[in-house]
Amino acid sequence: MNQIERQWRILNHISTHETISLEEAVAMVKASPATVRRDFTKLVAQSKADRFHGGVRRLHGYREESSFLFREQLYSQQKDEIARKAATLLHSGDVLIVDGGTSTFHLSDHLPDLPLRVITNSLRLAAYLAEKRGHETKLEVFITGGFVYPQSYLLVGPLTKSSLRQYHANWAFLSAGGIGPEGVFNTTELVVECEQVMIENSDRVVVLADHSKIGQRAMCRVCDAGQIDVLVTDRCPEHTANYDALRRDGVALLFTDEEDGGRKA
Repeated sequence: MNQIERQWRILNHISTHETISLEEAVAMVKASPATVRRDFTKLVAQSKADRFHGGVRRLHGYREESSFLFREQLYSQQKDEIARKAATLLHSGDVLIVDGGTSTFHLSDHLPDLPLRVITNSLRLAAYLAEKRGHETKLEVFITGGFVYPQSYLLVGPLTKSSLRQYHANWAFLSAGGIGPEGVFNTTELVVECEQVMIENSDRVVVLADHSKIGQRAMCRVCDAGQIDVLVTDRCPEHTANYDALRRDGVALLFTDEEDGGRKA
């Protein structure tokens, strides 16, 4: 586990549990005490955590969503493979709602050359698609209104939810802070409220989540696992029990190491 991955795991833990001790962090990230102390020091220096004797605590006022570029570096290759696999679900004429997570952002490089309509509350995604596709495109991009969440380029709030309710989509593609038998989780109430409207207004719901999110929980619960139609992820043998439980809840699992068999219905 590299430095970025260790620090993300520490931040993710304190976002839910408020604190983490040195001993807990060492066991969680499987690194030496000296390495974890350096991670603690760096997180405190970056104003992402607060130090206390024996560990670090969540820094109130620090916004997880402000670290988009930090999170984008985590499991970037896996996220790209997950997005590529998720894009195989699409058909000509589909309408899709895409949230503003780092996993779903990778969809922008893999959307098929088909007539599609994309609805999003992500200024990053909308701008990237508009710039990449140019004038010769079969893609239409719709963006919600709303409050720009600080440093995230993500639109949230009552106007965003009202805007989303005006649409109906064939697919909702969502990122997550965690997913398992207990449900789907994310880090921030404002983000979760928007995702819940996306789920309500879509025929099918797809979660894009790398293996580090499986069996994890974040601060806010998005929905029951059974409300998800498809989980696209990279296979990890240690999560077999979670995979089986999700299947029992009716979730179809699509792994990146499976051969593409054409676009799926």
